[in-house]
Amino acid sequence: MTQTYTHSPKPFGGPISFILKGDRLTVDSGRKVHEVQLGAVSTVRMTFEPGRLAQKSFRTKVTMQDGKSFTFNSLNWKSLVEAQELTGEYRAFVSALCDAVARANPKARFVAGKPMGLWLPTSALAVASLLAMAYLIWQALRMGATGVALLGALFAVVGVWQIEPMIRLNKPRPFRAGELPAELLPKAP
Repeated sequence: MTQTYTHSPKPFGGPISFILKGDRLTVDSGRKVHEVQLGAVSTVRMTFEPGRLAQKSFRTKVTMQDGKSFTFNSLNWKSLVEAQELTGEYRAFVSALCDAVARANPKARFVAGKPMGLWLPTSALAVASLLAMAYLIWQALRMGATGVALLGALFAVVGVWQIEPMIRLNKPRPFRAGELPAELLPKAP
């Protein structure tokens, strides 16, 4: 059975098409066409990416044994300000791709979240920033600067709203090809 997925990953540039057939994946960027042998895949990584204009984006990165990689995400950019979420298409393609990779290379790793070396410092920086904001708010309240404290609280709330899902969802962990992490897939319609 053939499974396809096409999206425009950036506001500028053309679409990229993926055609999955058996143990082969064809990646067509419009400029080049690459044939990928799925038996040569070493890692499939799924992540959450903060989207532009309050849109969520989910990304899958496939890394080959030779170190080369390619990515695709759940958004299809139509213009500089308009992006369409490809919920069902993305879910179906990621599932089919992971199953095909697992069949072609049983030793392939399936990983959810960012690499530990990136996730840990990002998490520490986020916590440190929120603690610094709490200290600023406390100092502003102590000095009677209620306006500054309220502004600091607003920035803290926006920070938590933006950063918390990125930290929580991108915690590194393994998964199995047949059991994709639901939190790293767009919500089913």
